Amino acid sequence: MPPEKRCYSVLVISGKKQNTALLSAMLDSSVYRPVDYALSVGEAKRKLLRNTFDILIIDPPLPDGFGADFALDATADTHSGILMLVRSDLFASTCLKVEDAGVLTLAKPVSKNDFYTALKLITATSARLLNEEKKTRKLQDKLDEIKLVSRAKIILMEKRNISEPEAHRYIEKEAMDTRQTRKEIAKKIIES
Repeated sequence: MPPEKRCYSVLVISGKKQNTALLSAMLDSSVYRPVDYALSVGEAKRKLLRNTFDILIIDPPLPDGFGADFALDATADTHSGILMLVRSDLFASTCLKVEDAGVLTLAKPVSKNDFYTALKLITATSARLLNEEKKTRKLQDKLDEIKLVSRAKIILMEKRNISEPEAHRYIEKEAMDTRQTRKEIAKKIIES
């Protein structure tokens, strides 16, 4: 059985309603959903405070700014893949400003093929970043557990005047006997 296809949430930011409709029509609804819209940078920021989006599509100009500064802020504040569509006369200068931050830019007018290719690139990159983020979170949890268990061992060694291997065995045995994790046992030792 093939793995279930992941869906990517999208926020389309454009100063023109008709452009949001055109861009959303180019999105495959079996892959890109839900799709939300913002008509200004301010509205987009408010939506980003309430929700997370896998992909941001920015179509400047926007009524409250060009959008490049918003794109840079979004790279720092979100894990979203960002696609920016800019007029061809502003393409080179916009690329210089945003590409080092990881914003993908396309010159307008954009062909359906170029848009689709860019979207696939962002989708693949987002999936890879999400996997790396999960691995990082797992490693951080493991590191937190190691720190807690080490602190608990030190407390046991000081309070009970036992060696480090004995403290280790005590935590392991308590975890097995009570069917709790080493982390939970370590927290109880630290708290008591």
